[in-house]
Amino acid sequence: MEPLPSSSFGHILYVFHRDALGGARALSVRAASVIDTKAVTPLIATLGDEAGAVMAAYEAATGPVPEGGARTKAAYVAECLGQPVGLALLDDECDVAALQAQYALEDFILFSEHPKEAHAKLTSFIVNPIFMRNARWLFKEIFRQHKRSCLYLQLAPNAPIPSVLNEFVQSKPRRTIQQSDKLLEELDAQRAQLELPSRPRTEAGGSLYFLTRKLLSEPKIINNSRIVIVGSSDAALSLLESLISVPYLYFAYIYLVAPHAGDRLQRPRGVVDPSAKKGGGAPFFARTGGYSLAELKALGMGARVRVVNSAMADIDRQAKAIVLPEGSILPYDHLVIAPDFGDQSLTPLGESAFQVRGAYSLFDEEAGEAADAALKTFDLRAGKCIVYGSSIDAYATMQALLSRRVKPSSIVLITPPPSTADEEIFADPKVKAKVDAKLEKLGIHKVDGMRLAKLEADDEGKLVAVQLETDGGGVVTQPCTLLLCAGAREVQRATFEALNGNSLVYDGRLVVDTNFCTNDKAIYAAGVITKFSRRYRSKVAMGSVSGRECGAKLAAALLPVLDPLSASSTGAEPALPTFEKPRITGALLPGPLHYVSIAAPVAGCETYVQIKAHSSFGRELVNDHGPDSYCAVRLDKYSVIRSIVYLGTEPIEAQNWANLIGLPESALNNLAPRFDEGIVSDLPAFLRENWATALYHDRFGEFLGALRSELETDDAFKAAMDKLRGTADYDAGKLSPIDFMNLLPEAKRNLVRTRLLDYVAGNQNHLDMYLVPASSIMKKMEEAKLR
Repeated sequence: MEPLPSSSFGHILYVFHRDALGGARALSVRAASVIDTKAVTPLIATLGDEAGAVMAAYEAATGPVPEGGARTKAAYVAECLGQPVGLALLDDECDVAALQAQYALEDFILFSEHPKEAHAKLTSFIVNPIFMRNARWLFKEIFRQHKRSCLYLQLAPNAPIPSVLNEFVQSKPRRTIQQSDKLLEELDAQRAQLELPSRPRTEAGGSLYFLTRKLLSEPKIINNSRIVIVGSSDAALSLLESLISVPYLYFAYIYLVAPHAGDRLQRPRGVVDPSAKKGGGAPFFARTGGYSLAELKALGMGARVRVVNSAMADIDRQAKAIVLPEGSILPYDHLVIAPDFGDQSLTPLGESAFQVRGAYSLFDEEAGEAADAALKTFDLRAGKCIVYGSSIDAYATMQALLSRRVKPSSIVLITPPPSTADEEIFADPKVKAKVDAKLEKLGIHKVDGMRLAKLEADDEGKLVAVQLETDGGGVVTQPCTLLLCAGAREVQRATFEALNGNSLVYDGRLVVDTNFCTNDKAIYAAGVITKFSRRYRSKVAMGSVSGRECGAKLAAALLPVLDPLSASSTGAEPALPTFEKPRITGALLPGPLHYVSIAAPVAGCETYVQIKAHSSFGRELVNDHGPDSYCAVRLDKYSVIRSIVYLGTEPIEAQNWANLIGLPESALNNLAPRFDEGIVSDLPAFLRENWATALYHDRFGEFLGALRSELETDDAFKAAMDKLRGTADYDAGKLSPIDFMNLLPEAKRNLVRTRLLDYVAGNQNHLDMYLVPASSIMKKMEEAKLR
């Protein structure tokens, strides 16, 4: 039974109806007809606003067959002692190829064993709650009578959640290749010349769930542990994704506690939904790039997670509950702390600073909405709008003001005395110089080295001025109507007090072990708020790693505790986790200029100066074409791409470029030699060309892993590696992958070429711009038939 939101009862209540005892023997399933309309109408009426659409689908399934065609809708009725107790509506028009292109269905379904006509979509499933326990038996009968073996259930964002959802398995969305409009136009033109139809540009229309005959005989394990996740960072979302994707587990009580948590499950921070109403303006925040808007919509995590739009005020470790600001409590069995950081500039000024109307600390989306509403009511002609801070969020806030028609002459940027070098804000000092030059050109006044000291308000509590203090002790009063604080991101004061007040070890960050567990065995943490215990001597700063990868590592450590079928870790403590995936940071800056930084984590290197001085640093390939254009590709001494920095007037496909991190530059059409020869004069345009599409495919990493595993067991490959290792050129990073390939026998080089052709041939639904020999395609078809 679903507990009431106000319930603090620690137990779980189960109810069993007496009619369900004999219902299984009396239940029957048959195809519905027009005669059943009157009997099933009360069932459909329970759906409320959806009843009209469901009734129309039912009439289409039971009405006359369309002229010149076959009926594509189907309806089945479940009866008990002659009374309808359930209704299922199916749609046989199921584009399996499109679903395969959008979702990772091959992870669970062997499509060679399911003919094209064996797939159908479930559009509605209504059953009397008394007989919900018989849902799997009902599906077995529908599969048998309708002669189907795969059933799909697709949920659009904000759609009602069907009660039968826990019987299905969720499929993760595939990361689609991002292509610019210009490239898509060129591809369509080429296909038109070849008299081929244009490839449809469709995205996943929501989350996808599926059920097969095999899965019907494998009941799910219901896990009733109360898992409370505080925060909506990329690490928290990655943990949620991992939990809901376990095919044989159903977590009944997952709570996400964060301000505007429901919005964060559908839209990443710093990203504007193009389908939303116009007039919203640019975002106040930078974006991390861990999740795209399309990915979150296709994951649909809101259907499996209980959202609490609030924040954590305190922790009661003895009672195992968190305390919310309004005084209510939320019990937990496992608590995960993974919040985002944000501005805390007003906190040192005291509680009174938060009561001043017109002063906003842009910590989260709630503060951003309040500032957006203030811009519609405050008259900026009477004063200035001050943006305080030296973070990327501060520069994004200025573009947000410009997009809301605030005059540049009314904006003042005030930066505090630097605790670290200002050039590190944008991961490259040249980018910062260009952005500051753009501010000057726009007419935005900038004042450096001033610290916010006090707010001055009138009798009505409205902001009239701010007092600024220099390092020398001087005080300057600056009149203003609106103050938007976007300083360096720090932990929220209330969160820190909750952790510190409950004796959780906090040493600059929340200290965790290699299992991401704090000194309380029931409390885990991940993301930027954490650091590994000093005994591990870790040099990796969690703020420099991918939050999505960090959340996946946390899930791998937490699942053995939650999953009864998982091999529990016993004995020695696991090794310190390693992080390899790149971290993406992007923002829309004044101009407007699009800024993106994609960098792989390097132990002990957080600043530009440290990266340049590191022993692994090789060289930079830099395009600097004027004040509004900059692109740099950094290579290590082995000519492997480690980071990419971009600034320009056009957006770039950051998710694509993130796939290049960790690849040798020779894989990019010999990028470095071509750049040195002057052939590559525009790096962004070069990386957008058609040849690079295969590198951006979501299965390219799997192809590399399979090829590496195959070669590592090969004697010729081992001999070539032994010949290379220990040489002076190898240690100095002077040998390119092409030099290494020349050491391999011709047969092994042909093996690599063959595997590459197989990879392209096997993914022709996305890589149809490549010409593949017909023999490779026929070979893939024969292998599919054998399977």
